[in-house]
Amino acid sequence: ASHLHVSAAHMWRPRLAASCRDALRATRQTLPPHATRRGRRAPFATAAYTVPARDTSPEQTLFVVGLNEGKFFGQDSAEEGLKLVEHVATASPEYTLLFGISDRDLADLESTYQVSRGRLTPSRELEGKRLCELVPIMQAGMVDKRPRKAVGRSLKTTQNHVAYMLLTHPRECVNVYWAYWRRKQYKDAAQRKFWSKHFPASSDCYFEERAHLIAIRATEHVSALRKQGLASSTVLAVNNDVYELVLKYLSDMLGKDAAEKLNTPEFSRKLRDTAGHLCADVPDLTPLVVFIYGVMPILMFQFFFLGGQYYTKKSGLLEEVIAGDYKQRERS
Repeated sequence: ASHLHVSAAHMWRPRLAASCRDALRATRQTLPPHATRRGRRAPFATAAYTVPARDTSPEQTLFVVGLNEGKFFGQDSAEEGLKLVEHVATASPEYTLLFGISDRDLADLESTYQVSRGRLTPSRELEGKRLCELVPIMQAGMVDKRPRKAVGRSLKTTQNHVAYMLLTHPRECVNVYWAYWRRKQYKDAAQRKFWSKHFPASSDCYFEERAHLIAIRATEHVSALRKQGLASSTVLAVNNDVYELVLKYLSDMLGKDAAEKLNTPEFSRKLRDTAGHLCADVPDLTPLVVFIYGVMPILMFQFFFLGGQYYTKKSGLLEEVIAGDYKQRERS
């Protein structure tokens, strides 16, 4: 189909239940990003973390899917994300959707893209829109009436942290002069690689801190399900610019000893303290950064340019040069 325009009944009809169960079991294997057991590239970026049952706490599984910005079909696309959600819904109808964006962004998406008569919004109407790759998955949850939760950090907080690091690392501010013109050449995982290479300090605030907070909140969600005694699955959708980083932190939090750690108050306290640090209010130094590295160079250029004009006019140097050039032409 050329567009994501499917009815709810068709979307969630059990298609080949056996193959769905096999796909679900295969996805439960926590593999390196984009890799299978044989080391070949997988159909799309996905991983799963299963916390086994312990005492009265049932088993929980967290699926993570990475999406490319604005991509609806093919590898790392909304289409593959919908396939994963369909498989999860078949095995665990009481699933939950998590999104690696802010509460405000999720609220805007839900209010803008309402489900009409159980049908998803066609992809042609989403193309070019911000966070459009998450809309089909979000609408699938709306059709199934499943909980949807944002686990990302607000753009304002991220901007404040990045501006502070830029101000304290002048060399990275200087790099902005040339990197600004190349910002649209890189997307998703390539974007993180580019900015991390030339802006190691400030990019850490943008990519690492966002991924760390997403992983913490997803872990807290799994912990809350265990405390409530709910045996259900969760799907976390993130952009591929932080996908690998999210897996890195989740592997540490939901590793082999996850069942023991999630039951300890010390681990929960550590998650809360780290999340509080990552969301700490930092003064917005963006105007100061723009003034120092954007406005001041222009003012200095204007000062020296006007000063040079005034000096040449005051000294008569310009007139002498012009007069000398005129006499030389008359002699020739």
